[in-house]
Amino acid sequence: MSHNVKEAKNNLSSLIRLAEKGEPQIIRRNEKEVAVVVSIEDWKRLNGKKTSLVELLRSSPLVGEELDLTRQEDYPREFSFGE
Repeated sequence: MSHNVKEAKNNLSSLIRLAEKGEPQIIRRNEKEVAVVVSIEDWKRLNGKKTSLVELLRSSPLVGEELDLTRQEDYPREFSFGE
């Protein structure tokens, strides 16, 4: 839901309650969206520690599995550049 700054000031408690229920509240100034009220849980989830690619790969269920990384040895298809 979207509110202008004046409405947001007058209804801050209501905006917070809605955000706590998982309904982010957008605040506009001069019809431009300038802020969002979200629950602390949503904010922490969105801004928490980011997992690096190395950490993600190390936590994969495939860790320790043997993977076949050999390349296929067929020839490339013929291609013309229109000459």
